[in-house]
Amino acid sequence: MKWLAEKSSNFPGETVIQITKSITNSPIMKKLFLFLLLSICSLTILPAQDSSIKNRWNIKAGYSPNFSGLAVRNGIIRTMYGNYRIEANYGVTKFLETGIYLGYSRFTSFRNPISSPEFEYKNLNTPYFGLSWNFHLLPFFVKKPDFPIDLYLLGRYGGAYYTSPEDYIPSRGLHFECSHGVGLSGYFNKHVGLFVEGSFNQLHYSLWNVRGGLTFKF
Repeated sequence: MKWLAEKSSNFPGETVIQITKSITNSPIMKKLFLFLLLSICSLTILPAQDSSIKNRWNIKAGYSPNFSGLAVRNGIIRTMYGNYRIEANYGVTKFLETGIYLGYSRFTSFRNPISSPEFEYKNLNTPYFGLSWNFHLLPFFVKKPDFPIDLYLLGRYGGAYYTSPEDYIPSRGLHFECSHGVGLSGYFNKHVGLFVEGSFNQLHYSLWNVRGGLTFKF
């Protein structure tokens, strides 16, 4: 989907609201969350057996296609910039793992319309970093060692450091970020698999976010 950028001071407010609503009301995201919720409910009928979360390292390398909300290329506004992220988590209990994450994304910074009537923007780079936790649900029902599926609630708390020029929005500096959602992983063998996560992300905007990629456990 594309929007033409209007060169006027009215652009940042109304257009941003319309784009944000189109993202948060996405039927794809709603279906993803419904699927994961039904997965949680169906797994409650599994027999209890040993958990493999505690003392386990889990490394994820993933990509999110719609992480950064707004992007402008050649004067055309789009609703996404991709975000690359690597995270490492360690199992501290039979159902909880915590760790850190590091990510990278492009972002679009807009000139403050109060300072300039002209529509001006810059596409820049930014790092993301923070703390993570995953609360695993299957250990309460399936305690088989090396079970090939992970189903978990997730939380991410950190920030993004924007390199915006002076008098641009968002402002230069560290911006707080947090995400909450649910994830599902499936392993081909004892160490390698794929994962998909759906979450609600809050930075200087709020939107539904989907992420997927490779996961490793050892």
